[in-house]
Amino acid sequence: MSVKRLFLFTLFVVPLAAAMGQARLEGRVSAGGGGLEFATVSARWQGGSAAVRTDRKGAWALTVSETDTVYVKFSLLGYRDTTVVLGPLGSSRRVVDMVMHEQSSQLNQVNVVGERSTTGNYTHINLADIENIAGPNEGVESVLKTLPDVASNNELSSQYSVRGGSFDENLVYINDVEVFRPQLVHSGQQEGMSIINADMVDHLTFSPGGFEALYGDKMSSVLDIKYKRPTEFHAKLSGSLLGGAAWAQGTIKNFWYNVGFRYHSNRYLFSSLDTKGHYTTAYTDLQALMGYKVNDKVDLSLLAIWTRNRYALVPESQTTTFGNFMHSMELDIYFDGQETDKYSTLLGSFTVDYHPNDNFNLRWITSVQSNDEAELYDIQDQYWLYELALGSQMGQVDKFDRGVGTFLEHARNYLRTGIYSTEVRGTHYAKLGNWRWGVKAQMETTDDRVNEWKWVDSAGYSMPTTYETPGDSLNQPYNPILQFYSKAHNNVYTIRTTAFVQRDFNWITDKGTDLQLVVGGRFQHYTMWSTSQPSNSSRTLTQLSNQEFTQYTQAFVSPRVSFAFKPNIKTDLLFRTTAGVYQQAPFYRELRRLDGSLNPKVHPQRSYQIVESIDWNFKLFNKPFRLTTDVYAKYVDNLIPYSIDNLRIRYTADNNAEGYAVGMSMRLNGEFVEGLESWASISLMQTRENIKGDGYGWQPRPTDQIFSFKTFLQDYIPKIPWWRMSLSLIVGTGLPVTFPYQTDRSADFRLPTYFRVDWGNSVQLSRFKRLANTKFFSVVDDVMIGVDVFNLFNYHNVVSYLWVADYENVYYPVPNYLTARQFNVKVTITF
Repeated sequence: MSVKRLFLFTLFVVPLAAAMGQARLEGRVSAGGGGLEFATVSARWQGGSAAVRTDRKGAWALTVSETDTVYVKFSLLGYRDTTVVLGPLGSSRRVVDMVMHEQSSQLNQVNVVGERSTTGNYTHINLADIENIAGPNEGVESVLKTLPDVASNNELSSQYSVRGGSFDENLVYINDVEVFRPQLVHSGQQEGMSIINADMVDHLTFSPGGFEALYGDKMSSVLDIKYKRPTEFHAKLSGSLLGGAAWAQGTIKNFWYNVGFRYHSNRYLFSSLDTKGHYTTAYTDLQALMGYKVNDKVDLSLLAIWTRNRYALVPESQTTTFGNFMHSMELDIYFDGQETDKYSTLLGSFTVDYHPNDNFNLRWITSVQSNDEAELYDIQDQYWLYELALGSQMGQVDKFDRGVGTFLEHARNYLRTGIYSTEVRGTHYAKLGNWRWGVKAQMETTDDRVNEWKWVDSAGYSMPTTYETPGDSLNQPYNPILQFYSKAHNNVYTIRTTAFVQRDFNWITDKGTDLQLVVGGRFQHYTMWSTSQPSNSSRTLTQLSNQEFTQYTQAFVSPRVSFAFKPNIKTDLLFRTTAGVYQQAPFYRELRRLDGSLNPKVHPQRSYQIVESIDWNFKLFNKPFRLTTDVYAKYVDNLIPYSIDNLRIRYTADNNAEGYAVGMSMRLNGEFVEGLESWASISLMQTRENIKGDGYGWQPRPTDQIFSFKTFLQDYIPKIPWWRMSLSLIVGTGLPVTFPYQTDRSADFRLPTYFRVDWGNSVQLSRFKRLANTKFFSVVDDVMIGVDVFNLFNYHNVVSYLWVADYENVYYPVPNYLTARQFNVKVTITF
């Protein structure tokens, strides 16, 4: 049987549990009086079973046996399962309404974290805990970095890699709109904040791989963010040494709004870096989600996001000591010049929800995103390299001159991207599950102007490039050979069409085993037109003729399947298998070679994945815990090799490699302390790639983090309920490092182990009775005062290396250290 026929057979010919008798059960599921979308209601009796999902209003109905005792089970992630036993019903109609209750509570607020989805490898996270995680980069990504299989060695950045993938392999959605991040950012200092405003988030779903067909075509992970749809007024003001924020939500008749403003500056953090100078950083954004209920069948919503990020540096000097006790070195650098970077994003989406009845929902989404980036710098670095030795007197350190040199770095890089899309999604609520489908058309435009070079004069010698630079007279401003050179003006225009279909099945066997199956597939077709203009050309896309473009077309299909079963045994175990094909079509950065030229005929990278998972729910010290174990394997062909320096990814723009990733991860989460959710995770992974023709065979990929251990702990003293503490710890082995611009990979080594502990403390003023009874607290709901310690143990983490040579042309990797120990004070007022 062909793969296509097997896929269609699995999709449409699945055994269905037969309904017995004519008795009818129906009712409504709610929590705190509100409807619950997609709760699962299952019933079993002797010789039969049935299952159904509630509709968007929480309503459900089942046809069951009229002669047997019926067990009706209500379940929803994050809520306690409830079973109702009903005697023989005859041919009557029985109404059973159920109120679901949260699984745990925390200091008078609901706080369930890290629940796992039954089908698919999804973790559902409660945003109440994001406010309690201390760190310089507050937000959703701070939580993700404490989860297994997620790697990041830079606390200044919101970028992360998952199971050996690159930063570009992660899907991010805000209210079903895919978000595209800036591409010119090459260090955490430039990045600013994440585009996700945590104050506005209702809930999020994260999958490190093996996700379903309803999500897009990338190879590593998906982060699905849903902003709040409010039912009452709430507001918050916050301020700290790193900036401030304001947020408000509310309703006015059929209209509702969710608005947030943020200002953030890392200037305070940069004071602990080795590079001293005048830093000017400012990240500002304004976001709004608004909606209007036209009638019971039609809802409208509008999402608008504006971000502005500015980074400027006038460097003065840098002093870095490195090496060990037996061989200590020091690098002194004096700078001339400056850097100015600008990043702006505009995103807007309009959504229409149409639900003519309880069994069908249709959603139309149209969106526009524009990114405007500029990276400008002219910096001269004059360095002196010394060897350190103990002097003849106590505490004296002698310096021996080992080298001197100069770097001259220049960039005039501009990148403008536009993404325009329209999409229709449908959901049909069927008897044993749901049908989901979607069709999307997207247009992408890219205008890239790059002019970047680096000249190195080390001990009187100019260091050449290791690859050939075409046209010296055109590319190089003067005679000395440049270590790095890239100059081009590229335009890319893409029309992309995608579609998916997915079927969910839920049923119960005669022995009471819960079974769930999700089968689906994705289709993508795209046509890409690309051209390279002279670097001094100012023509736009509309001014270019068709003959100047190179056209390339591709189409592919990606089937995916997920199966889970929960045996009816005393031990609460859930077994899950997910498998599928994940193909990632190039966007833009994958097309550009090191010298700036384009390879328009890059094929989509293709990944075959399988994940085996076990979830075990148990009680320890009479408290609920969950242990989750994942074992996964990924094979990738049509792989595009790349290198990473800090946050900058440079692709070779050729599908000349294959790769794999295998690993295992475990996560234990529960209430280590009564009422507070905490977790710990451990990950083991190996990822390798084989570049065809390089002669080195299978080598570690740039994201090969072999081992990591992470934990997030919360604590409080029962007799002091107004005080609260959180501790996040991340330990991860170092990533591979390659000498810049060299092709010999046998000399690779690794960064040191990344180790960081952030400690947060907060005081809740409303818990002081004397304060709670004042007039001030008749206006506000609460006030939180927090004191955080970043990098508690002052560990010197290394993010990358600067390579300098001595008089004998021996190169030394000088570490670029991240931030040291620092304190932060934060005040939050809620209304």
